[in-house]
Amino acid sequence: MIDEKAKKLFRITTNRMFTAIESFSVYRKMNVMMNVEEKGKDNAVRNVEVFKKYWDFFHTVLNSTYKSFVIDLSIFFDPEKYENTFSLKKLTDVIKKKITSTKYDELIKGINDVKKKHNVKIAFILELRNAEVSHQEIERKNRLINFKEIDELFVGVQEILNLLSRYYEQSFTIWDQIEKNVTGSLDWVVDNLERGEKVRLDEIDKMYATS
Repeated sequence: MIDEKAKKLFRITTNRMFTAIESFSVYRKMNVMMNVEEKGKDNAVRNVEVFKKYWDFFHTVLNSTYKSFVIDLSIFFDPEKYENTFSLKKLTDVIKKKITSTKYDELIKGINDVKKKHNVKIAFILELRNAEVSHQEIERKNRLINFKEIDELFVGVQEILNLLSRYYEQSFTIWDQIEKNVTGSLDWVVDNLERGEKVRLDEIDKMYATS
């Protein structure tokens, strides 16, 4: 039987993973849409023109999704600092009460193995969080975000969640559909903004042509 504290922790885990993937997917998609090498010159220029037309909005989306995925992904690698905040340690402490010490040691070893494998990427996402999101360094460094490495870090989090689910009666969502849904919505918005602008200009032409 899952107690209330455990339910809250698992719900936080799911929600933060969901928003991290959702935000990263939008952030990456927007950058890819403006990249000539990724989309070709014609498509990239077309997307940039739509973004520029509504840049106040799209810049806000780009900036906020960046901060959101950095914060939400970092939470899975935060040390245990505060009593009333989420951490992986609180999840493992919940599980510790339900399993033998041998199985608990196996769980911790498995989690540490995953962290060791992704150690450099974990350090980078925490650096982004500490230097650019939670706080702001005065002399900002030029940090290159490698989308492939962020994907690998998401895989690492999923590996940890899979380990946790082995030892507790709790399964985690399969996240594949999230990216497809949110990037599909972004394509739909951009397409319709472009169509709407053409309709608006056509209506102006017709209005002045008949006046």
